[in-house]
Amino acid sequence: MNQDIEKLINSTTIVKVIDNKRRVIIFGDEYFASRFQRDQGQQIDSSSLEGSWDKKWRSFGDIWAPERQNYRFLYDSFKLFYYSFEQLRFNKLQSIQNYDDKKKILYFNYLCGVNLYGVYHHGKKCIDLLKALDLIQASNQNWDFYLKFSETRNKLIEHNFNPYDSKRQPLNLQIEPHILSLISTNSLLEIAIHKPSQERVFDVYVDYYEDYFDLEKNIGDVIKTF
Repeated sequence: MNQDIEKLINSTTIVKVIDNKRRVIIFGDEYFASRFQRDQGQQIDSSSLEGSWDKKWRSFGDIWAPERQNYRFLYDSFKLFYYSFEQLRFNKLQSIQNYDDKKKILYFNYLCGVNLYGVYHHGKKCIDLLKALDLIQASNQNWDFYLKFSETRNKLIEHNFNPYDSKRQPLNLQIEPHILSLISTNSLLEIAIHKPSQERVFDVYVDYYEDYFDLEKNIGDVIKTF
Protein backbone atom coordinates (compact mmCIF):
# COMPACT_ATOMS: atom_id res chain seq x y z
CA MET A 1 0.00 0.00 0.00
CA ASN A 2 1.17 3.55 -0.73
CA GLN A 3 2.84 4.88 2.45
CA ASP A 4 1.12 8.27 2.30
CA ILE A 5 -2.29 6.62 1.93
CA GLU A 6 -1.47 4.34 4.84
CA LYS A 7 -0.66 7.41 6.95
CA LEU A 8 -4.02 8.94 6.01
CA ILE A 9 -5.87 5.76 6.96
CA ASN A 10 -4.10 5.52 10.31
CA SER A 11 -4.60 9.17 11.23
CA THR A 12 -8.14 9.97 10.02
CA THR A 13 -11.66 8.50 10.05
CA ILE A 14 -11.37 7.10 6.51
CA VAL A 15 -13.51 3.95 6.19
CA LYS A 16 -12.74 2.82 2.64
CA VAL A 17 -10.02 3.27 0.00
CA ILE A 18 -10.15 2.38 -3.69
CA ASP A 19 -7.06 2.08 -5.89
CA ASN A 20 -8.28 3.62 -9.15
CA LYS A 21 -5.49 2.20 -11.29
CA ARG A 22 -6.38 -1.39 -10.40
CA ARG A 23 -10.02 -0.60 -9.47
CA VAL A 24 -9.76 -2.62 -6.28
CA ILE A 25 -10.53 -1.86 -2.65
CA ILE A 26 -7.33 -1.75 -0.63
CA PHE A 27 -8.90 -0.79 2.70
CA GLY A 28 -12.37 -1.26 4.16
CA ASP A 29 -15.43 -3.27 3.22
CA GLU A 30 -16.56 -3.26 -0.42
CA TYR A 31 -20.18 -3.33 0.74
CA PHE A 32 -19.79 -0.82 3.57
CA ALA A 33 -23.20 0.54 4.60
CA SER A 34 -22.99 4.14 5.79
CA ARG A 35 -24.69 5.50 8.91
CA PHE A 36 -27.28 7.19 6.66
CA GLN A 37 -28.22 3.77 5.27
CA ARG A 38 -28.07 1.89 8.59
CA ASP A 39 -29.44 4.34 11.13
CA GLN A 40 -29.86 8.03 10.41
CA GLY A 41 -30.29 8.62 14.14
CA GLN A 42 -31.58 11.59 16.06
CA GLN A 43 -29.50 14.39 17.46
CA ILE A 44 -29.42 14.82 21.20
CA ASP A 45 -32.00 17.28 22.56
CA SER A 46 -29.62 20.19 23.14
CA SER A 47 -32.00 21.72 25.70
CA SER A 48 -31.43 18.64 27.88
CA LEU A 49 -27.84 19.82 28.44
CA GLU A 50 -28.75 23.30 29.65
CA GLY A 51 -29.08 22.14 33.27
CA SER A 52 -25.48 20.89 33.17
CA TRP A 53 -24.30 24.19 31.71
CA ASP A 54 -26.22 26.14 34.36
CA LYS A 55 -24.48 24.09 37.05
CA LYS A 56 -21.12 24.92 35.50
CA TRP A 57 -21.87 28.67 35.34
CA ARG A 58 -23.00 28.66 38.99
CA SER A 59 -19.73 27.04 40.00
CA PHE A 60 -17.88 30.18 38.90
CA GLY A 61 -20.14 32.53 40.81
CA ASP A 62 -19.86 36.12 39.57
CA ILE A 63 -16.13 35.89 38.86
CA TRP A 64 -14.84 36.06 35.31
CA ALA A 65 -11.75 33.98 34.56
CA PRO A 66 -10.01 32.65 31.43
CA GLU A 67 -11.24 29.16 32.35
CA ARG A 68 -14.83 30.42 32.46
CA GLN A 69 -14.31 32.05 29.06
CA ASN A 70 -13.05 28.76 27.62
CA TYR A 71 -16.24 27.09 28.83
CA ARG A 72 -18.18 29.82 27.04
CA PHE A 73 -16.18 29.08 23.89
CA LEU A 74 -16.98 25.38 24.29
CA TYR A 75 -20.68 26.17 24.73
CA ASP A 76 -20.78 28.22 21.51
CA SER A 77 -18.61 25.78 19.54
CA PHE A 78 -20.80 22.84 20.49
CA LYS A 79 -23.90 24.76 19.41
CA LEU A 80 -22.29 25.60 16.05
CA PHE A 81 -21.22 21.96 15.62
CA TYR A 82 -24.75 20.82 16.47
CA TYR A 83 -26.57 23.22 14.17
CA SER A 84 -24.11 22.68 11.32
CA PHE A 85 -25.17 19.05 11.28
CA GLU A 86 -28.86 19.88 11.67
CA GLN A 87 -28.64 22.11 8.59
CA LEU A 88 -26.55 19.51 6.76
CA ARG A 89 -29.22 16.87 7.26
CA PHE A 90 -32.01 19.26 6.20
CA ASN A 91 -30.19 20.36 3.04
CA LYS A 92 -29.16 16.81 2.17
CA LEU A 93 -32.77 15.63 2.31
CA GLN A 94 -33.85 18.65 0.27
CA SER A 95 -31.32 17.81 -2.44
CA ILE A 96 -32.52 14.19 -2.55
CA GLN A 97 -36.19 15.20 -2.67
CA ASN A 98 -35.51 17.62 -5.56
CA TYR A 99 -33.62 15.06 -7.64
CA ASP A 100 -35.42 16.15 -10.84
CA ASP A 101 -34.49 19.85 -10.49
CA LYS A 102 -30.81 20.36 -11.32
CA LYS A 103 -30.68 23.93 -10.05
CA LYS A 104 -32.18 22.99 -6.69
CA ILE A 105 -29.91 19.95 -6.40
CA LEU A 106 -26.81 22.11 -6.86
CA TYR A 107 -28.15 24.79 -4.55
CA PHE A 108 -28.84 22.42 -1.68
CA ASN A 109 -25.68 20.45 -2.40
CA TYR A 110 -23.41 23.42 -1.88
CA LEU A 111 -25.31 24.34 1.25
CA CYS A 112 -24.53 20.79 2.40
CA GLY A 113 -20.86 21.48 1.69
CA VAL A 114 -20.89 24.61 3.86
CA ASN A 115 -22.59 22.65 6.65
CA LEU A 116 -20.19 19.70 6.35
CA TYR A 117 -17.17 21.96 6.70
CA GLY A 118 -18.86 23.52 9.74
CA VAL A 119 -19.32 20.11 11.37
CA TYR A 120 -15.60 19.33 11.13
CA HIS A 121 -14.31 22.83 11.92
CA HIS A 122 -16.49 23.35 14.99
CA GLY A 123 -16.14 19.72 16.04
CA LYS A 124 -12.36 20.01 16.08
CA LYS A 125 -12.56 23.27 18.04
CA CYS A 126 -14.70 21.48 20.63
CA ILE A 127 -12.00 18.82 20.93
CA ASP A 128 -9.28 21.48 21.29
CA LEU A 129 -11.27 23.20 24.05
CA LEU A 130 -11.96 19.90 25.84
CA LYS A 131 -8.19 19.33 25.91
CA ALA A 132 -7.47 22.91 27.03
CA LEU A 133 -9.93 22.48 29.90
CA ASP A 134 -8.44 19.10 30.88
CA LEU A 135 -11.77 17.42 30.21
CA ILE A 136 -10.14 14.72 28.08
CA GLN A 137 -6.72 13.10 28.42
CA ALA A 138 -4.72 10.61 26.40
CA SER A 139 -5.97 7.88 28.72
CA ASN A 140 -9.57 8.47 27.57
CA GLN A 141 -10.99 5.45 25.77
CA ASN A 142 -12.14 7.74 22.93
CA TRP A 143 -8.78 9.49 22.57
CA ASP A 144 -7.96 7.77 19.28
CA PHE A 145 -11.28 8.90 17.80
CA TYR A 146 -10.72 12.50 18.95
CA LEU A 147 -7.35 12.52 17.20
CA LYS A 148 -8.73 10.98 14.02
CA PHE A 149 -11.68 13.39 13.86
CA SER A 150 -9.27 16.32 14.25
CA GLU A 151 -6.97 15.00 11.56
CA THR A 152 -9.91 14.40 9.21
CA ARG A 153 -10.58 18.12 9.47
CA ASN A 154 -6.89 19.02 9.20
CA LYS A 155 -5.73 16.76 6.38
CA LEU A 156 -8.83 16.04 4.31
CA ILE A 157 -10.57 19.42 4.53
CA GLU A 158 -8.56 22.36 5.85
CA HIS A 159 -5.03 21.64 4.57
CA ASN A 160 -5.98 19.37 1.69
CA PHE A 161 -3.79 21.33 -0.74
CA ASN A 162 -0.64 20.73 1.37
CA PRO A 163 -1.28 17.96 3.94
CA TYR A 164 1.30 16.93 6.53
CA ASP A 165 1.78 13.77 8.54
CA SER A 166 1.92 13.61 12.34
CA LYS A 167 5.62 14.52 12.28
CA ARG A 168 4.93 17.64 10.19
CA GLN A 169 6.46 16.05 7.12
CA PRO A 170 4.61 16.89 3.88
CA LEU A 171 2.55 14.16 2.26
CA ASN A 172 3.21 13.99 -1.46
CA LEU A 173 -0.51 14.29 -2.19
CA GLN A 174 -3.34 16.68 -2.91
CA ILE A 175 -6.70 15.82 -1.43
CA GLU A 176 -9.99 16.80 -3.09
CA PRO A 177 -13.30 16.36 -1.25
CA HIS A 178 -16.10 15.90 -3.79
CA ILE A 179 -18.89 18.10 -2.48
CA LEU A 180 -21.29 16.72 -5.10
CA SER A 181 -21.06 13.32 -3.41
CA LEU A 182 -23.13 14.76 -0.53
CA ILE A 183 -26.38 14.48 -2.51
CA SER A 184 -26.25 10.69 -2.50
CA THR A 185 -28.50 8.43 -0.42
CA ASN A 186 -25.59 7.52 1.83
CA SER A 187 -23.37 9.51 4.18
CA LEU A 188 -20.03 8.85 2.52
CA LEU A 189 -17.97 11.85 1.50
CA GLU A 190 -15.98 10.84 -1.58
CA ILE A 191 -12.46 12.26 -1.63
CA ALA A 192 -10.04 12.03 -4.56
CA ILE A 193 -6.34 11.64 -3.81
CA HIS A 194 -4.00 13.13 -6.42
CA LYS A 195 -0.26 12.57 -6.75
CA PRO A 196 2.04 15.09 -8.49
CA SER A 197 2.30 12.89 -11.57
CA GLN A 198 -1.22 11.45 -11.63
CA GLU A 199 -4.75 12.63 -11.05
CA ARG A 200 -7.12 10.66 -8.81
CA VAL A 201 -4.85 7.78 -7.90
CA PHE A 202 -7.14 6.79 -5.03
CA ASP A 203 -10.68 7.48 -3.88
CA VAL A 204 -11.19 7.49 -0.12
CA TYR A 205 -14.42 7.75 1.87
CA VAL A 206 -15.42 9.23 5.22
CA ASP A 207 -18.78 8.55 6.89
CA TYR A 208 -19.67 12.05 8.09
CA TYR A 209 -22.89 10.95 9.82
CA GLU A 210 -20.96 8.42 11.89
CA ASP A 211 -18.28 10.98 12.71
CA TYR A 212 -20.88 13.51 13.82
CA PHE A 213 -22.89 11.16 16.05
CA ASP A 214 -19.78 9.65 17.66
CA LEU A 215 -18.42 13.09 18.54
CA GLU A 216 -21.80 14.44 19.62
CA LYS A 217 -22.19 11.55 22.09
CA ASN A 218 -18.67 11.96 23.46
CA ILE A 219 -19.04 15.71 24.01
CA GLY A 220 -22.57 15.32 25.39
CA ASP A 221 -21.31 12.75 27.91
CA VAL A 222 -18.63 15.20 29.07
CA ILE A 223 -21.13 18.06 29.44
CA LYS A 224 -23.41 15.86 31.55
CA THR A 225 -20.63 15.51 34.15
CA PHE A 226 -20.50 19.27 34.91
